[in-house]
Amino acid sequence: MFEAAFQGLQNLLSLTVLIGMLAGISVGTFTAITPQGLGTPLMYALFLSVVTQWDPLVAIAFLIGMDAVSSTCSAYLPVLFGIPGGAGSQATVMDGYPMGRGGQARRALGAAFTAGILGSLVGTATLAAAIPVAQALILFLGSPELFVVALWGVSMVSVLAGPRPLKGLMAGAAGLVISVVGIQPQSGVMRFVFDQPYLLEGVPLAVATLALFGVPSALEMALARVGVEREPAPLAGRLLDGIRDAFRNVWLVVRCSFLGVWVGIVPGLGAQVVDWLSYGHAAQTCKGAKETFGKGDVRGVIAPEASNDAKDGGTLIPTLTLGVPGSLVSALFLFALTTMGFAPGPFMLERNADVVYSIIWVLGIASVIGGSLGLVFSNQLARLAELRYSIIVPSILGFVLIGALNANQSPLDLVTVVSFGFVGYFMKRFGYPRPPLILGMILGIIMEKYLYISTARYGFEWLGRPSVLVLLILVTGTLGYTLWSRRARTRSGEEPGEKPAGESVPAGVRVNWETLLVLGFLAFFLLAIRIGFEWPFIAKLMPLYIAAVPGAALALWQLFRVTTGREPAAGGVEMDESFSGELDAASERRRTMAFFAWFVGAALAVWLVGITVAVPLFVFLYCLVEGGERLWIAVLMAAIAFLLVWGLFEGVFKVLWAEGVLFGG
Repeated sequence: MFEAAFQGLQNLLSLTVLIGMLAGISVGTFTAITPQGLGTPLMYALFLSVVTQWDPLVAIAFLIGMDAVSSTCSAYLPVLFGIPGGAGSQATVMDGYPMGRGGQARRALGAAFTAGILGSLVGTATLAAAIPVAQALILFLGSPELFVVALWGVSMVSVLAGPRPLKGLMAGAAGLVISVVGIQPQSGVMRFVFDQPYLLEGVPLAVATLALFGVPSALEMALARVGVEREPAPLAGRLLDGIRDAFRNVWLVVRCSFLGVWVGIVPGLGAQVVDWLSYGHAAQTCKGAKETFGKGDVRGVIAPEASNDAKDGGTLIPTLTLGVPGSLVSALFLFALTTMGFAPGPFMLERNADVVYSIIWVLGIASVIGGSLGLVFSNQLARLAELRYSIIVPSILGFVLIGALNANQSPLDLVTVVSFGFVGYFMKRFGYPRPPLILGMILGIIMEKYLYISTARYGFEWLGRPSVLVLLILVTGTLGYTLWSRRARTRSGEEPGEKPAGESVPAGVRVNWETLLVLGFLAFFLLAIRIGFEWPFIAKLMPLYIAAVPGAALALWQLFRVTTGREPAAGGVEMDESFSGELDAASERRRTMAFFAWFVGAALAVWLVGITVAVPLFVFLYCLVEGGERLWIAVLMAAIAFLLVWGLFEGVFKVLWAEGVLFGG
């Protein structure tokens, strides 16, 4: 094992690998600091189709470097604007923003970066120590056990996605159905292809991810108009004071770091709850916290930032050892590894141990470099957080269109990205978490492989194996406990958006926009059942009996709850926040319609005149007309967009863009 660790370090000494890591650190830093929208899942999806064509070690260094830094440098927005810099920095707002408004922004940032570096080192060390232990344990796992573990991952992500587990389970089931689109290898059946060669290899994951996350995130910024209607806190105070605070509270850092590692290991928890758990732990254990937390206590910044960075190491433990991702980003990373020819899980630990340790080295090194850059260049980097929505929104949508068309160079990519963009909006609007949908699409492929091997080798006798029974009891127990605890909190009135216990529900049938969304889910599942009913058993086992039939039952129950008023029309969720709701209904409706008009128009322009012309033109017009930017800024942004499309993707990455239909494409 020491030999593999040493070889993993040697792998990083290549100049190209170092450049790849530094490039990932740069992209991750930019992603973490710029206002909400450029999230890590979006950037992963954008680069997936590009980096998987690179040397595997370079691609891994880029992706891990980007992810590691996105956690370390996520404190700018909470401290300066009072808005989360990502899912794992929501609790940082509680004390970071009061510190920023109180003239201690630099102190808060110094404490956050230092705690983040220390937390990342704890998480990385735990990951390194877990690999030898995992290698010994996974020898007892076969395909039946791995199938149950993967099923546990999807279900836990779904029920932990928010105060409405039913919504998460529906989204996860839909993702499992979508995952089987294409040719079934064993039977040769073309499933849900509809005579479209475009779908023979499945729904492009990168396109779906870009649309589901990029479009609603851009809309969130267009609604809130960050940088125009919200001004940043002054960048005052001393970084050194914050660094001292972190080391002065090093025992708090260690405790919260291990809490972050534990949360990262459990599939579905991750960044969505890690900061709140550590913040709550600090509030309960720190002296005088009841009087100072929420008012600018630096310990309220240190705790969530340490755990948020440490959880990355924990998340990679099930991803690398079992092939079961613990979060959305790790799921996309798993997909990238699979595309590059690796098999995350037992086979990778056995055959590519040096690559596993390269991942560990990059995670630790990138976090230290990223945090150090945040400390050294805090003044310069903070300016990125002040970028206005009128610059960020067209940038995000430009990234979405570039990444979508880069997937297959097909006009149908544009149809897919627009369709999933609308789906992503309605899911976010009504609190239906999107991560379970994407995780279902990724894990569905893995689950079906293990399910086929298990069934072909053992029939259904594998369900009686002692190890499988133990895992099934664990799955059932954890799910049951989670649902029961949420129901108990619902009855006590703790969940957001719930009706108080004992309040009567108005009689009658309600029909609203959420009703139509649930009907869409139900129709989707019923159509899958109708189409797949005639397939051979092995071809329909996974999509029908594991996904579509349970999904239809869940949708029927949700439809009953929505139409009878037993479910609020919308509500915040933990994993996937709904829109802020700060605007009045008329303004939100107007801005939403204008946003989608721009987005659909940009997609049509790409189809008509090609992406090299359409994206710069769209960026120019949005900045000038919708954003009200000065002419020279609009021209500059259009020039940057052109250099990105033509210079970077076409010139450096050698992407051959399809021409628009007006130019013979």
